[in-house]
Order: sequence, then C-alpha cells, then structure tokens
Amino acid sequence: MNKFLNTIALSAFLAISAINIAYSEDELKIPIAEFEFVKIFSGKDADFVRSKLGEPEEIMKRENESGTVEFWIYKDIVQVGGSDKTYKYTQIGIINNYIETLGNTNRSPR
Repeated sequence: MNKFLNTIALSAFLAISAINIAYSEDELKIPIAEFEFVKIFSGKDADFVRSKLGEPEEIMKRENESGTVEFWIYKDIVQVGGSDKTYKYTQIGIINNYIETLGNTNRSPR
C-alpha cells in the first residue's frame, strides 16, 4: 500500500511539473533579452512568431530571387544588451514561412 501511495504521489508531482513547464514555455516576458530573443526565434516558423508576439505592427514585402520576403516589424520588444532600454524596432525576415533574419535597431526600418 505504501508503494502504491508513493507511486501516486510521484505521478501527481510529475504531472504538475509538466503543466508548469508547458505554461512557462507559452509565456514570453516582454521586453525579451537580446540573446534570449535570438535563441527563442531562430529557425522558427511564422505561426510560432504570431503565437509568441501577436500580430506585427507592420508587414513590409520585398521581392528577391527566393521569392517574396516579408519583414515583420515589432516595436519595443527586445532589450539592448543587459540594459533596461529597448530597441525601437525589431524586424523579423520571413521567407517561405520560416524566419531567415532577425534584426534590432533604433532607426526606422523604412
């Protein structure tokens, strides 16, 4: 009986831990530290970006040899280094539904 209760307790602990991990992965604290931003978003797809950051402030499109490149613009979401300041603009370049470039700047992307 004691072994059974230990198994139940361990199972409950693991289930709660899994829920907490899944919940924390869904949350994204804005502003995001610069290196953390790169780590989180590199190589992801457009749906992932939207699920974490919502709709961009603006989408700019350009044509090149690979087809249409979309540049999604977000404002004030990435911290500058270890400071408390944020970049004014973050530009995410998307080709064929996947992130190809990530950039942060204080200059207008236009």
